[in-house]
Amino acid sequence: MDKITLRERLENMGQNPGPITTTTHRVYLKRLHKLESQALKSVHRNEILAPKTKNLLDFDKEKNLLKSSLLAIDWIKNIDDFETIERKVFFEFDVPNPSRKWREGTSKSSFNYLLLDPRLTQDLPRRAADMKTTEKWEAFLSAIFYVGKGKKSRPYAHLYNAFKIWVSKDQKAVNNKKIQRILDIWNEGKGVVVLHVFHNTIPVEAYTREAMMIDVLGTRKLGNCKSGDYYGIAATWNHKEKCEFGRFLLFKALQIFLIEGERQIFPDNL
Repeated sequence: MDKITLRERLENMGQNPGPITTTTHRVYLKRLHKLESQALKSVHRNEILAPKTKNLLDFDKEKNLLKSSLLAIDWIKNIDDFETIERKVFFEFDVPNPSRKWREGTSKSSFNYLLLDPRLTQDLPRRAADMKTTEKWEAFLSAIFYVGKGKKSRPYAHLYNAFKIWVSKDQKAVNNKKIQRILDIWNEGKGVVVLHVFHNTIPVEAYTREAMMIDVLGTRKLGNCKSGDYYGIAATWNHKEKCEFGRFLLFKALQIFLIEGERQIFPDNL
């Protein structure tokens, strides 16, 4: 485990580690294993603090939060046009100008991720062969509750805050929509479906893709508190163009999901 990941995981467990050197690395690693082992034991001893929501999740309600223009699939016949646009729009990020200073640099270590609710997907990849394209599309979109940008050194950073609450004895209410949804899923004995897409991009490309998908899904549907940030050519587009391209990105994400299969992340996996 590298020093950055070790420090972050210790901090997620409420620790404040000093310098992690060649000498202290093994000591801190042992401390982390001990803390995480104790935390996982408490997972099985304690009930989750969030309210029970079993049987309260309504597919139709989630579907109604989606825009009608997003649910339509007639645009798919022009998907080749969107792929051409994608190559043109993101070329400046794929081969970045070294003289231009982009946010967070030009290391190709970023990706995008979607958090999906397995109570709604119901192992969609396994069921997909017997479903119409519209049914798969609606099920996939309805299950998405968060869109984000991640980086390789912290692939599951978005779940750690929920994990801290999961193992905590603190009884205070959770005011974060995304965290509450994660806790609800874990509380029902299921894992969060984490779909990583569009790998090996520089940060500003990942931020731009994230913004497009958030805009078309809408913050009312998602646990995202605000819209994303645009960079490059896409920043000059109007809202309709951004949403149309975000729809295309989500459709690509669905294809990835159907190929890779559904994998759930439980507290024990963090």
